[in-house]
Amino acid sequence: MWWSTTSKTFVLYLLGIMFLGGVAVPSHALVRRYKFVLRDSSHTRLCTNKTMLTINGQFPGPTIYARRGDLVIVDVYNRAGHNITIHWHGVKMPRYPWSDGPEYVTQCPISPGTKFSQRIVLSDEEGTLWWHAHSEWSRASVYGALIILPQKRNDYPFPRPHDEVPILLGEWWNADVQEVMEEFLASGGDPNVSDAFLINGQPGDLYPCSTQDTFKLTVELGKTYLIRMVNAVMNNIMFFKIANHNVTVVGSDGAYTKPLKSDYITISPGQTIDFLLEANQPPSHYYMASRVYASAGNYDNTTTTGIVEYIGNYTPPSSLLLPSFPNFNDTLASTSFTNQLRSLANEKYPVDVPLNVTTKLFFTLSVNLRPCAENTTCDGPFQERLLASVNNVTLVLPRTDILQAYYKRIGGVYETDFPDNPPFTFNYTQDFVPQDLWRPENGTDVNILEYNETVELVFQGTNMVSGIDHPMHLHGYSFFVVGSGFGNFDRDTDPLNYNLVDPPLMETIAVPRNGWTAIRFKANNPGVWFMHCHFERHVSWGMGMVFIVKNGKGPNAKMLPPPPDMPKCLKDTPYTRLCSSKSILTVNGQFPGPTLYVTEGDTLVVDVVNQARENVTIHWHGVKQPRYPWSDGPEYITQCPIQPGTRFSQKIVLSDEIGTLWWHAHSDWSRATVYGALVVYPKKRNDYPFPKPHAEIPIILGEWWKSDIQAVLDEFIQSGGDPNVSDAFLVNGQPGDLYPCSRPDTFRVTVDYGKRYLFRMINAVMNNIMFFRIANHNITVVGSDGAYTKPFTSDYIAISPGQTIDFLLEANQRPSQYYMASRVYVIAGSAGNTTTTAIIQYSGNYSAPSSPLRPALPAFDDTLASTNFTRRLRSLASKDHPVDVPQNANTIMFFTLSINTVGGSIGGRLRASINNITFVPPRIAILQAYYNRIRGVYGDDFPSNPPFTFNYTQQTMLPREWLTPQNGTEVRVLEYNSTVELVFQGTNLVSGIDHPMHLHGYSFYVVGSGFGNFDRDRDPLNYNLVDPPLQNTIAVPVNGWTAIRFKANNPGVWLLHCHFERHVSWGMEMAFIVKNGKSPDAKMLPPPPDMPRC
Repeated sequence: MWWSTTSKTFVLYLLGIMFLGGVAVPSHALVRRYKFVLRDSSHTRLCTNKTMLTINGQFPGPTIYARRGDLVIVDVYNRAGHNITIHWHGVKMPRYPWSDGPEYVTQCPISPGTKFSQRIVLSDEEGTLWWHAHSEWSRASVYGALIILPQKRNDYPFPRPHDEVPILLGEWWNADVQEVMEEFLASGGDPNVSDAFLINGQPGDLYPCSTQDTFKLTVELGKTYLIRMVNAVMNNIMFFKIANHNVTVVGSDGAYTKPLKSDYITISPGQTIDFLLEANQPPSHYYMASRVYASAGNYDNTTTTGIVEYIGNYTPPSSLLLPSFPNFNDTLASTSFTNQLRSLANEKYPVDVPLNVTTKLFFTLSVNLRPCAENTTCDGPFQERLLASVNNVTLVLPRTDILQAYYKRIGGVYETDFPDNPPFTFNYTQDFVPQDLWRPENGTDVNILEYNETVELVFQGTNMVSGIDHPMHLHGYSFFVVGSGFGNFDRDTDPLNYNLVDPPLMETIAVPRNGWTAIRFKANNPGVWFMHCHFERHVSWGMGMVFIVKNGKGPNAKMLPPPPDMPKCLKDTPYTRLCSSKSILTVNGQFPGPTLYVTEGDTLVVDVVNQARENVTIHWHGVKQPRYPWSDGPEYITQCPIQPGTRFSQKIVLSDEIGTLWWHAHSDWSRATVYGALVVYPKKRNDYPFPKPHAEIPIILGEWWKSDIQAVLDEFIQSGGDPNVSDAFLVNGQPGDLYPCSRPDTFRVTVDYGKRYLFRMINAVMNNIMFFRIANHNITVVGSDGAYTKPFTSDYIAISPGQTIDFLLEANQRPSQYYMASRVYVIAGSAGNTTTTAIIQYSGNYSAPSSPLRPALPAFDDTLASTNFTRRLRSLASKDHPVDVPQNANTIMFFTLSINTVGGSIGGRLRASINNITFVPPRIAILQAYYNRIRGVYGDDFPSNPPFTFNYTQQTMLPREWLTPQNGTEVRVLEYNSTVELVFQGTNLVSGIDHPMHLHGYSFYVVGSGFGNFDRDRDPLNYNLVDPPLQNTIAVPVNGWTAIRFKANNPGVWLLHCHFERHVSWGMEMAFIVKNGKSPDAKMLPPPPDMPRC
């Protein structure tokens, strides 16, 4: 049955920290300051009113005026309900990428209710640039002009204009643009086209309800006007023309050009064009108009208009003449205009074209396809999902910005292997590119450039899926466009025709459809710089990459430090422990998370709604999920993560589990704060095989780091060593009064003398087996890992990470207050040598002691105390609770568990392995690949035995070559209903240590364990095949072995891993695939419709 008529909803709130640094204050003659307030404001176009994001309530936003070399400070206040970043398009920001703006590349977003003072560092830019939002599709309404005047007033290299007029081409959707974006990303196809194009925010009188919404430019006969044009359209190159008038182009992208006369303009998204308009026609009204150039894809086939109105006495025409445009697909009209642009290249405005290139890059630009999830179709060609790539890499933005990770040397955020060339060579522009080339790889990869390198980058358009133009924009630089052409670039012949004399200096260039464009620049601006297609749908599909330009040697060749008010990467909702506050990821704002109560055999539906900024998955630890691995949770094993802003309804299928289990995050180290208890009651309430308790109390052991847990993870992964230990252990989220500032943060249990209490204990600690004890009290263990055990009495508990222990406490001592306390058992590695406490307080009238009595715990390295407790666990093996131990195994496996090094035993990077294989998670879930028969995701030859035999537990130095593991994404395939014996063998490679091994999808019988090397001939003679404990997590002792048995009767993909989180991060995991049986009840069930997408 369902757990309840109303499913329980988990809401994830992501919390974090702020990094501070120095402030860069460049030396400028003039500092200009603007105030930008992001808010939702109401606007009406095309008979439709809607609320949208704007700056200062203006659409388009305010125009910023500055002079060459100025410093502009813009205080951005976010008073909307949406994250935002602002990019200063075309500003090089010399040595100061901190204000450049692209979300998760150079900064995290400015969250609602916060502000960021952005320093816009101008250098040699002169002319028209612009600013726009650079987060999701917010730039549809958040944009404006940035006009950079010469240092001397009106010091132009062309006749002084009578006036200057910004013209911004834009778009209007009647629908909310966020919904447009979300719908097209969900569908996998093209986005819905806009309902209108705009000139300065007005659609023009050719659209319905828009006669009054028409931009008008008033001119005087005989005068010249400088038009500063910006293409802020989202997804289209635009043609622009003024009826009966020619124009003279004099600049583009913040740089002057040789004067170019033309009767039309072609302008790419992101590009700016400065042109002179001479008012030399008979006084009248003339349309200015703009419409798309589109060589492929969906597009809005409408025309936006403005009106040029001459001053004077005349009768305006009743209808205006619409200028004649090139055809919408006239590629030659588009490219020939762009190819005519030239730099001034004179004494006053020289060019510095790199003539000797030290770095040559060749980047393919492709639209790609990828199959949709099983049992779903997408709206792309062949019912697949549209993606885009550079050199076959689809960019996946991280959740910590790359600039911060680079500056602070945080590992794990990005890779440094973005390729200089595509992974394979083919006829890029042939009519039919083979479909097996259409599949891109996901990546967060950067390309590293040395300071002052001279770079030639050739963009090559491809005809994958469909050839199309690509307006490519490089942040932090202007570049010289030295050549372009159609077809495939020829390295031998095409450079002979480069223009190295007066190529245009640009920062956005349209690479022609099925053609190429070559650019050159000097890498003299250190920092992190984004490069991407300026078609917004292509960026959303992944057509972007990042350059990191390293520092030079001199002080003026190094990146400046960050400002103190850099936006936080995570929403700030603090928890306070140990005198310090920090932000953490939680479920429903609770730490620990909510306890779920169910009954044996129930089905529980949990709606996991990710309202955080981190990916997450949730694992239901100890739930077998019969035939339904889809909700098991391990990231990239059974599912791809639940991304921010999405949800996943997880169906938790209970079977014979009874007792205490738990749930926790299973992505990165999120489980440090994302966890809670899962209590499974018997079908008949209180039908326990032990005396009925008076009350039940969950006890969850956890940890607290003062640092952000993601930073702890990133730092230790980068360092190659052990992670920093936690600052405190916790009982139910509280450190206890032995820690500083923690007297109020002590968990208390009130008991009545003479009554019995059932404690349900979970070890949610990240990296340690824990000892636990209650002063002056013995306890009676009655269950472990969701199964009952024979009762046994003990004065302490040893509990592994992932394990649960149910025990009875009899309140039979003199009424007072008594400490319950927990600290680590550790034989190797780093560990926090502190003790967490809680208090058992008896009810009644008595004088409480000034300090409760503290229990004596076993020594921290007492291996016998740890293993002896675990070996006392026995199944009930009774009539009501029988066991089904496989007596004969037809599949026998022997797995070594090792700590390894890469790079040698001294100074090497720590790794971990099973059978000498360090697991490498794929980027597509193995379960999805198995179910959909997607090749290349995993291999199926995980070995049943280690690759070599040696004295696994010898204390002397082992040969160095044995220390280095092999990387692999391998699975072991099991036949349905096979009976399996698996022996875990700890090794002393690098250092022997215990390993709490957890198997998903199964409980197993622990039939034997011992120290030293397992002896296949003798040790099985001592197996317990009568009443071995039924567990899902078992600690393999240091330099010892443990044997488990189970029947492979649960088809699916199931992870096996060490539950020390650092060992998982190092690669101590593998996966089983249990094949389907023959009957319908022996086959894996199909996936749910809302499986998270990869």
